[in-house]
Amino acid sequence: MKFWRKYHKWAGIVLSFFLLLFSLSGILLNHREAISSLSIPRSLLSSSYQYDNWNNAALKGSILKDSIHTIYYGNVGCWLHDSETNTWTDLNAGIDKGIDKRKVSKALLTTNGRLFAGTLFGLYEHINNSWEAIDLQIDHQRITDLIEVNNELIILTRSEIGRLNLINNSLTVSTLPTPEGYQNTTSLFKTIWVLHSGEILGTGGKLLVDFIALIFIFLSLTGIFWFISPSLIKKAKKKLKSAKRTKRLFRFSVKWHNKIGYYTIILLIFTTFTGIFLRPPLLIAIASSDVKSIPYSMLDTPNAWYDQLRGIRYNESYDVYIVSTSKGMYALTADLSEMVKIPDQAPVSVMGITIFEQKDDYNYLIGSFSGLYIWNPFSGSCYNYISRKPYIPRAGMSRPIGANMASGYHKQGNTEVYFDYDKGLVNLGKDKYPLDMPELIKSNSPLSLWNFALEIHTGRIFQDLMGSFYILIVPLCGLSTIVLLLSGLWIYLKKFKH
Repeated sequence: MKFWRKYHKWAGIVLSFFLLLFSLSGILLNHREAISSLSIPRSLLSSSYQYDNWNNAALKGSILKDSIHTIYYGNVGCWLHDSETNTWTDLNAGIDKGIDKRKVSKALLTTNGRLFAGTLFGLYEHINNSWEAIDLQIDHQRITDLIEVNNELIILTRSEIGRLNLINNSLTVSTLPTPEGYQNTTSLFKTIWVLHSGEILGTGGKLLVDFIALIFIFLSLTGIFWFISPSLIKKAKKKLKSAKRTKRLFRFSVKWHNKIGYYTIILLIFTTFTGIFLRPPLLIAIASSDVKSIPYSMLDTPNAWYDQLRGIRYNESYDVYIVSTSKGMYALTADLSEMVKIPDQAPVSVMGITIFEQKDDYNYLIGSFSGLYIWNPFSGSCYNYISRKPYIPRAGMSRPIGANMASGYHKQGNTEVYFDYDKGLVNLGKDKYPLDMPELIKSNSPLSLWNFALEIHTGRIFQDLMGSFYILIVPLCGLSTIVLLLSGLWIYLKKFKH
């Protein structure tokens, strides 16, 4: 009992700091659209969050508008660059306020001169120097990719495919066909994610998890006050002042800290336990595992591709679509009637595909946080585009990220570059590409409040302070919190219950 009381007291004081951060950030993460207009200036953050040489996924791709004008797009929004004058023009007018609203996953200039952009919150068309939203009439309008095929704009969301006729503007949205041999399974990572966030039960589940976060906040604050109350009472007595109010708050803290902790401990442990598997190193153990979709939940849907679609390209030679999903690459017939998994896959990080470019009739450039590869889906050949060595699949568990964290790509003439998440612009050939990141874009690209909350919730906010050891914050805090909760239950049952 003496040991557990000491552990609960001192570990609780240390962990309360992290629990307050994780709880507050978790509530924000559950309501992305509600806070999408809010941002944090990067000048207030440490060096890892400063833009330098187009790092931190600033750019995802580009559009060559003419010989001197290029549109660049990505997490900084859309910007027009004039290579003759080396000037930049903001192309984000019309998109709602907030850097989160401006994040562009794909921009496309059609053959008839129409400019489209797919964002986290929907599809836009650039008309009269301003973006205008196009309503897809679906619940979740997060766009993952855009391509043009036979006078149609093919729109890929996380769950559906849309077809916008570029002649008469007719729009149809449908789900992709169920693949042969389909089993109603979900990745274990996704399953734990929606359990941890409460999304498994929809809005009600999110509010329940928000309530659990508020309980963590209450227990942390009452625990801190319980800890400091004796010294506050002693100080008041030394100064011959009344300590009645402090004593009342002390009794309140003791009573409700114990009772609420006792009656909610199962929810608290469950939320903590699921959280520690969403970050390395425990993430590595579950990253490649699938489980049966939980019946009657949002994962148990007739749409076999719910929240799984990431990229699409059309191969004219074979008259087939190549579709990137969270379960690998698939071939889709041109009439969208049949999907078949491609046998030999290129490596793609669990975070998803970031570069998907057709190099010729047969080969595709595939980029993710696992690296950059040239892949032929028809022959199965694959080699590392940077080292020029053949890709050899690794057996067993491996890190979800590689040495080259590809986040974007640009090609102009003989110049070819990719954008590394850490290093920024990296030249792939001998020709250097002079594309300095201007202060205009840096000053107009803060960190969204949602992403700031994510950095806190994953522990990455401490990386400049702790180096690579920050990766242990979530699992260590999680395991220590579970022991903290169990020790509190033990003490309550032994000392306070009766």
